[in-house]
Amino acid sequence: MALSHATKGKPSKNDLEAKAALSYDGTNIFLAVDVTDDVLRGGGGDHVALTLGFPGGVVHEVRLFPGDPGKSAGAAKTKDGKAIAGAKVIEAPRAGGWTLEASIPWSAFPPATTTRVGLRGAIHVHDADTSSTVEAALGTAPSTKYESLPPVSIESEQALAEGLLKQKSVRGAPKFNLIADVAGDALKERVLVWDRYLIVLGPTFRKGTEYYWNDLDVDVRGGMLPSFEARDVTGDGQAELVLRKRLGTPKKYREYLQVLQFGKSDVPTTLLQHEIAIVTEKGAVENEVRFDSDGAKVAITVLAGKAKEFHAGNYHEPRESSMNPALLPWETTASRTYKWNGKAFTKAAEASQAATPPPAPKAAGETLKPEAPKGPSASELLEQVHALYKRERGVTGKPRFNVSADVSGDKQVESILLHDRDLVIFGKGFKGGAGYSYLSLSQFTKGTDITEVSAMDLTGDGKAEIIVQGTLHANASPEAGGGTVDRDVLLVYRLEGEGVKRVFAAEIGRAIGKKKVSGAYRFVKAGKGVEIELASGKATTWTAATYPFTQDTSATAGGIEPLLLPWSNLGPIRYRWSGSAFAR
Repeated sequence: MALSHATKGKPSKNDLEAKAALSYDGTNIFLAVDVTDDVLRGGGGDHVALTLGFPGGVVHEVRLFPGDPGKSAGAAKTKDGKAIAGAKVIEAPRAGGWTLEASIPWSAFPPATTTRVGLRGAIHVHDADTSSTVEAALGTAPSTKYESLPPVSIESEQALAEGLLKQKSVRGAPKFNLIADVAGDALKERVLVWDRYLIVLGPTFRKGTEYYWNDLDVDVRGGMLPSFEARDVTGDGQAELVLRKRLGTPKKYREYLQVLQFGKSDVPTTLLQHEIAIVTEKGAVENEVRFDSDGAKVAITVLAGKAKEFHAGNYHEPRESSMNPALLPWETTASRTYKWNGKAFTKAAEASQAATPPPAPKAAGETLKPEAPKGPSASELLEQVHALYKRERGVTGKPRFNVSADVSGDKQVESILLHDRDLVIFGKGFKGGAGYSYLSLSQFTKGTDITEVSAMDLTGDGKAEIIVQGTLHANASPEAGGGTVDRDVLLVYRLEGEGVKRVFAAEIGRAIGKKKVSGAYRFVKAGKGVEIELASGKATTWTAATYPFTQDTSATAGGIEPLLLPWSNLGPIRYRWSGSAFAR
């Protein structure tokens, strides 16, 4: 990157020009700078400053001084002049300038002990010509103030910008931008709600190269996510995510409290869901939620709260059955308290109150208001959810595949649909019967490349996994004869929380034109679960001598298990459920 901001003096192109590169690993930050300069004043004159800004506005600066060749070595110091232990600085004079390379331990920046996401930063080169006094300076930012520093993105933040944000055309700033330890390691994660998507990333989360995302299925910009915070409610020192989500429209919705935990996983688990509001054009019921200290843990109490317009005589809204329903102020339950038992939030206490009877009937001659109509039936609600998905995703027509299976483990059947490349899940008990989750199978070029969608309980836990077959396309290398390589794949997905996660992938066929190798696979009963067996099959036209690819023995790029070739002499390979994925 070029240093294009003149921050001191009026440097000319020949006198001072610079470009720099920045990288990192788990221990150090690496900096390389190439400077055009008419004279190198090493040993305290010319120097490079690296400034990092951390969430909250804290700024730290490290200064890197090239040595005076033959007289003194390069040095790295803090802004107040203290030497930085473990830092290395190497300078190299060249014709018309000099270069500097440095490694700086993360420990030089105190906040980096826990926080290495959401950073801002800048590199400035300071030039001293006639003495050790700096006469000119260039940088990647107009100043070192926090507000003027541009983002310094780690690998997963760059992947987010080039992946989800670009694919979904997400613009503007995130609605929520939290820094919290949700994964339970030494370094905090960045937790974002951007448009309608929940995103989690961090320097060690998913190995620092990937990010988690899920569609929250609510109109965040329309105010349907009024609250989103990270707080430790289980007392383990690791933050959970506490959300208030509204399903419906801004004028008619049901709001519920949701507590999500990542624990040791990179996919969240729901610890508690409780309906806390019903709002319609006719009236509203709004519960109060209280978080109380319970030692190191937090007790969550839902109180009946208040009603507007509704009372025992005119309230006819359907009762929530997929989660803890809202408390109605006129009934006998005043509050319910839920406590963490190490595995889940369970009801620990319940306070009672006297029931409030409906108002007395109106006297003769008074104007009566018609009662509110009953809500939609379960089947009507599911039709509405399907219509909501199609409207929000701009989808028309019928799904190519429609599979029914219990994929959420709630003992009720969900619908698994394939619209184009979208795998869509909804059901009577899923998200209260009022929302959906979807995963875009973007690895396929077009929807018709997906040839089969089915479901089967492969792990033996009572919930079905989703099995997808299809064909991936890529350009063949000249060595392979050119054209297009068609790879048949078997993919297995699992619903975890509200997200869909891939837990197995294997190549089961490969072709270029009419030349093809077909592998074999089968599902084999093993105890309570099922093992996936891959085996070699047959070849058409290709032989061991003419096949232009080698036999892979481990998962290829993208985590896809290799195709077994007829001439490889490899026996069948079985994959069994490990608790998080299918492995050999």
